[in-house]
Amino acid sequence: MVNRIHLLKELEKYPVFTSKTIADITGKGKKYANLILFRLKKTGEITMLERDKYTMHRDPMIIAAHMSWPSYISGWAALQYHHLTEQLPFCIEVITTRVRKRRNLEFNFGRIRFIKTSSKNMFGYVKEQVQGFDIFMAEKEKAIADCYAFNLVSESELKEIISRHRNELNVKLIKTYIIQIIRRTLMKRAEDFGRRIENA
Repeated sequence: MVNRIHLLKELEKYPVFTSKTIADITGKGKKYANLILFRLKKTGEITMLERDKYTMHRDPMIIAAHMSWPSYISGWAALQYHHLTEQLPFCIEVITTRVRKRRNLEFNFGRIRFIKTSSKNMFGYVKEQVQGFDIFMAEKEKAIADCYAFNLVSESELKEIISRHRNELNVKLIKTYIIQIIRRTLMKRAEDFGRRIENA
């Protein structure tokens, strides 16, 4: 019989875990792990995020950072994290190279949105710590560039943010990032379209 308190303490160390995580902790098989998951879900001690992904945590930032790999947080959440805006994000945007069946995930009265991009656009982010967990967060300039390139924030709002924080931002770097992202994104779209019409 697995010690319930010990198991919960171990699971708390993971921002997101699976049935395999429980199987590894308990030394039992997947069938036993699924039984444990069923019981913990029923008592509300864990939350199911999507198929075979669970958590004990409530901070959407932590969850968003650990649902896909490789990935990093950008958009409004990154702007707010860097104190470039006081507006609390309802949606946390995650930039990733992974293809996901579900682009949006509802969690704790908010939404996590996954934006697929080319591996060449996976730059301009740093490792941060939130509640003891490592997360990858867009740097200030990359967050602004992503917001523009992926239409996450209106141009007028971005201009206002840049104007208000001009002394702490590298505007030339923002421009360089935007050009790089848009050029690569358009190139990828053109390549994808070319493959589709060839196979039509």
